[in-house]
Amino acid sequence: MSMQKGWMEQRKHERVAATLKVSYRVLDAEEKKGVLQQPRYNQTTADRLPQLSQKFHAYHAVTRDISEGGLSISGEHPFSPGDHVEISLQLPQYNVSITLLAEVARTHSFFEMGKTMYNAGVKILALNREDMDRLMKYLLSEKLRQQTAKQN
Repeated sequence: MSMQKGWMEQRKHERVAATLKVSYRVLDAEEKKGVLQQPRYNQTTADRLPQLSQKFHAYHAVTRDISEGGLSISGEHPFSPGDHVEISLQLPQYNVSITLLAEVARTHSFFEMGKTMYNAGVKILALNREDMDRLMKYLLSEKLRQQTAKQN
């Protein structure tokens, strides 16, 4: 069975529609400088990552879609292009959240249910190998599930 991208797809990776809970924090200028070199992204095991972020204020949001290269998130807190964010994402079939580092690429606001909401398209910069494996398995299963639902 082959997966086909829509003719308007401009992204490198096909996105899957998904509504998943996320929490995130915006990195300050100092953290942004060396965060990719930190062990939490190149050496830390997945079960330790949530503990590393507990001391920081986290905002809550939901995804609209997701791919192996990025995701779209919506929440009540505004985003700024160029911000680096650390995102904790809960995939349905796993007990442990995956944690990734991303950069805000695009932003916009919209009015929904009586309040202003904010959306950001973020590009994934780093996540550890175990989390990448979990993300890839989730994306494949979700693509197959959605394709099957369309055929029925």
